[in-house]
Amino acid sequence: MGAKIVVLGAGVLGLTSALELLKKGHDVSIVGRHIPGDLDSLYTSPWAGANWGSFAGPDEYFLQDLDKPGYKKFFELARNDPSAGVHIVPHHTYITKAELERKGGKVTYPWFINFVEGFRELDQSELPKTGDIVKGWTFDSVTISTTLYLNYLLQKIFKLGGTLRRKEVKHLKDAYALHHTGSKADIVINCTGLLARRLKGVEDQDVYPIRGQILWVRNNATKQIVVAIEGYANESLYIFPRKEGGCIIGGTFIVNDWSTIPDPELSKRMIERAKKYLPELVDPKLGNDPEIDVFRHNVGLRPARKNGPRIEREGSIIHNYGISGAGYQASYGLAGQVIRLVDEYLKREAKL
Repeated sequence: MGAKIVVLGAGVLGLTSALELLKKGHDVSIVGRHIPGDLDSLYTSPWAGANWGSFAGPDEYFLQDLDKPGYKKFFELARNDPSAGVHIVPHHTYITKAELERKGGKVTYPWFINFVEGFRELDQSELPKTGDIVKGWTFDSVTISTTLYLNYLLQKIFKLGGTLRRKEVKHLKDAYALHHTGSKADIVINCTGLLARRLKGVEDQDVYPIRGQILWVRNNATKQIVVAIEGYANESLYIFPRKEGGCIIGGTFIVNDWSTIPDPELSKRMIERAKKYLPELVDPKLGNDPEIDVFRHNVGLRPARKNGPRIEREGSIIHNYGISGAGYQASYGLAGQVIRLVDEYLKREAKL
């Protein structure tokens, strides 16, 4: 018989952990200050791009291992389960002349060149004709429609007997009393993200926000692109087309900025960059308007943490937060770590 588990937090890490725990036969209740359907800057998961494009460095093997399961799982969902809101799309990373010069004329390829499908260097004919792009690469990635996917996870959870409750928890230990059976939970999984900074019983001061501003637009595209932007600290261009149509255009990576108000000048810069580096966004052949049709300006606060994510056990509490902007791509890898820590705890308790 499985353990009674409360998962605190209903973002992508909390929901994925809950689903994988249910598959293992545990009795899971999810408790969230925000739940799928909510839009709040402190509830980061709906605002994400979200694609697979690992940020791990060449020697960051633990982070690499966290990202690997997500690549395989999201491709499986894209190919076999249209209700998940995931689709396969080619990714293009473009290298500017200035970036190449800054790196001493050498292209630094990501660690995953032999892991992902379809990785290759882009031919010159495939690069945008902007005058400043000199190199690039492509591989097969996925884009995840976050609002669809979060509800997809939730429906899978309900079918397996999991429950969801909207509640703001003030102290981590209060979560033990929130299992749907009314009995005390055996284990609590802390997936509170940025809120771990102020949650009593945790108050992790190593947690900090990375501010991201994105645009939701109705214009369609056939590929993801990423371009480093010269002259603007903490800004880059990324465009991720969604399965249902439209795109996400970003963005910023501003450390320790708690502002949730969209910057209109930044939005203008993002729009001009998008038209410059991906002109198909205004190509009528793709059903697009001659201008970028923005229907929402979003600001989200990515939950980062000094020295990387916290995935560890303290007694019967398991912490799973602080993954920054890699929440979706690392979600299955982190859930696997949660399963491992739950198994470790239950085996230890069985011996006592």
